[in-house]
Amino acid sequence: MKEIKSYFRLNSIISSEIKHNLKVDALSASFFALAGGALYPFAAAIAISMGAGPLEVGLLVAAPFAAQLFTIYWGHLCQGRKKLPFIVFPGIAARLLLFPLAFISSPAIFVSLIILHHMFLAITWPAFTSLVQKIYPISSRGSMMGLVKFVFGIFYIVAVAAAGRNIDVFGHRWVFIVAAIAGITAALIFRKIREPEEGKETAICRRFSHRESFSIFKKFPAFKWFVLGMTCFELGKFMVQPYLPLYWMNELSLNNSSIGVIAIIVTLFWFLASPLWGIMVDRLHPIWVIVSGAGLYTLIPLIYITAPNWSGVLLAASFTGLGMAAYEVGWSNNLLRLGGNQAGKFIGIYLSLVGLRGLLGPIVGSTILSWGSPVPLLLISVLLLAGSFPVLIHSHRLSQGQTGNEAQEILTVEVAN
Repeated sequence: MKEIKSYFRLNSIISSEIKHNLKVDALSASFFALAGGALYPFAAAIAISMGAGPLEVGLLVAAPFAAQLFTIYWGHLCQGRKKLPFIVFPGIAARLLLFPLAFISSPAIFVSLIILHHMFLAITWPAFTSLVQKIYPISSRGSMMGLVKFVFGIFYIVAVAAAGRNIDVFGHRWVFIVAAIAGITAALIFRKIREPEEGKETAICRRFSHRESFSIFKKFPAFKWFVLGMTCFELGKFMVQPYLPLYWMNELSLNNSSIGVIAIIVTLFWFLASPLWGIMVDRLHPIWVIVSGAGLYTLIPLIYITAPNWSGVLLAASFTGLGMAAYEVGWSNNLLRLGGNQAGKFIGIYLSLVGLRGLLGPIVGSTILSWGSPVPLLLISVLLLAGSFPVLIHSHRLSQGQTGNEAQEILTVEVAN
């Protein structure tokens, strides 16, 4: 309880500039939550109701991760430049696509527009994470990010609850129109963030090079081992994603309202845990938060093996929310520490590899599912998730005594040469 109260003391210890940005970020997040809560939990079910087959549903599940394959380029492009244009304009374009989504009935076009929507959103992530590093001080960054996620979660739950019921009764058309308006509003509000000027040492821009970008692995082994550990974590997490909606719809015969209940449980635990994980990031280290999240995710396939019923689904949903919050708060803060002023490059590389894993994981998972029983898939997921623990801890040990400034020096020397 003492940790929760610390959030309300932020108002007295932060500058007016930081306070302004925190308020704008939280207000924008509330509108973004209304848009996301009306779309993301129900997209697969709506596509299936239109007649989408397994391939189209697989592409829909993989869409956010396919989009992230390009974030290494966007991370490089925004380096040394103002971050807001990379956040606001692609964000508006992504939300504009929700208008045609409200009126089409072809599953192929529906899935294609969802993929394009995520392509635009992927442009924003490296710039957004780098901007967070600039507008929030490191001493309280985790707490502030957790607070914004907390606000996001409240509005997301409201949106999911309202959207699920309305889609079942009236269809998705007006729900998506409202989501589009809310999403565009979120981007317009975010324009009011007061972005600090880039320092001279960060205003370095060269032609994009994959070879130069991935040389960071050789020059910064803590980052290499972190990515390896997260590969185990994320493959274990992504492999089961095709199985879950198929199980919900084919075995439990859930409708949109029931899927909304699952999403609400996930979000409820996610937004309650986000501030607490943020405090843990500030007091301990992001790696320990990530390992805790991996441990929670390890329990999910075990639940589907031992208790494949509605109660088990809801229990797994609660662990998903707790683990998701740890994962999101943890990886971003860890890369901000490792990358220093060059965090945009680190984040771009990491998110691009998340995209690769997000494509590979569902494909491998679907292949294993085709063997018959889902048990082998769920057991492999458990082994991968548990295997991430020692690798992530080793990454933490390698990073001891190193700071983000060292990453800046490494990359600055590389640029100079």
